[in-house]
Amino acid sequence: GEGGARAFLRRLAWRDLFYWMLWRFPSLPDRSFRPQYETEEWADDADGAKLRAWQHGRTGYPLVDACMRQLWHCGWMPNYMRHVAASFLVEHLHLSWKSGLAWFHHTLVDADIAINAAMWQNGGHSGPDQWNFVMHPVFAAKTCDPHGTYTRSFCPELARLPTEFVHCPWEAPVGLRASARVHLGPRGNYPNRIITDLERARREAHSAVMSVRRGAGRNFIAESGHEWVEVGGLRRLLVTRDDYKSGGDEVLTRQTPEARWDRRRRERIGDELSHAITDSVRLHSASEDSRERGRVG
Repeated sequence: GEGGARAFLRRLAWRDLFYWMLWRFPSLPDRSFRPQYETEEWADDADGAKLRAWQHGRTGYPLVDACMRQLWHCGWMPNYMRHVAASFLVEHLHLSWKSGLAWFHHTLVDADIAINAAMWQNGGHSGPDQWNFVMHPVFAAKTCDPHGTYTRSFCPELARLPTEFVHCPWEAPVGLRASARVHLGPRGNYPNRIITDLERARREAHSAVMSVRRGAGRNFIAESGHEWVEVGGLRRLLVTRDDYKSGGDEVLTRQTPEARWDRRRRERIGDELSHAITDSVRLHSASEDSRERGRVG
C-alpha cells in the first residue's frame, strides 16, 4: 500500500545518507563521529563476561536473549529487535557501541558497514542522530511480543511459562517455575539476570554522557543544548537527546509499561494457568486478611 511505499522510500533515503556519510567520514566504523565521545567511560568488563552473555543470548532478559539467539542461528533479526539488543548493550550494560558493531558485522548475513556504523553510533551516543528513545528489555517485549511467541521460539526453555511471566521469569513463583521446568541460575537451564537494577544502570549510562558534555565536550554545545560538529568550516547542529540537552542528572527518556502489563494494575491474561494463578493469589490475600483481622480482634 501507500504507507508501505513511503516506508520503503524512507529506508532508501536513510541508506543513501549512511553511504554518503561513510564516504565523507571514512573513520565512521572506528571512531566517534562526535570526537568528544572518544572519552566516554564505559562499564568495566575486563574479562568480557558481560559482552559474551549479550552475544550468546544469556543475559537473563528473555527478549534480548531471543534477539541474540536468532542473530546467531539465523544471521538476521527484525529491525525493532536490533534496536532492543543495541539499547540493552549501550544503555543497560553500558558497553561500547564498537563492541556491538563488531558483533553485528560478524554475524549478520545482511551486514552493511555503512548502515551498521551509523546506526550503532546513533545508538551509542556519538552519532549524528542520537536516539531519543531507550528500549526497556521487559516493557519492549510486552509491546512487540505480547503473547511471547517470538521469545518462546528462541528461548524454548521458557516455553511452558504462562504469558504473564514469559518475559520476566524471575517474577514467577518458585512452584510455577518448577512446574514449567524453568530453573534459574548457573545450575539451571536459564540464567539469572545479568543486572537487576535497570534504573541504576540507566543513571550510570546517563552520568557517563553528562561527564563527556561537562568535560571534553563542553565546547561542542550550542545555547540550545544541542551538540555541534564542524564540517567544511561550518558548525552543524546535531540531533541531541532531550535528557542531555536539559543539562541535568535526571533520566528523562524511558519506556513505560502499558496498563495491561503494569504489575500494579494488570490482570493476568491469556491462558487457564494464568487465571488459576490469579485466583490463587486472591484466595491467599483473602486468607491473610482474615487472619490479620482475627489477630486484631
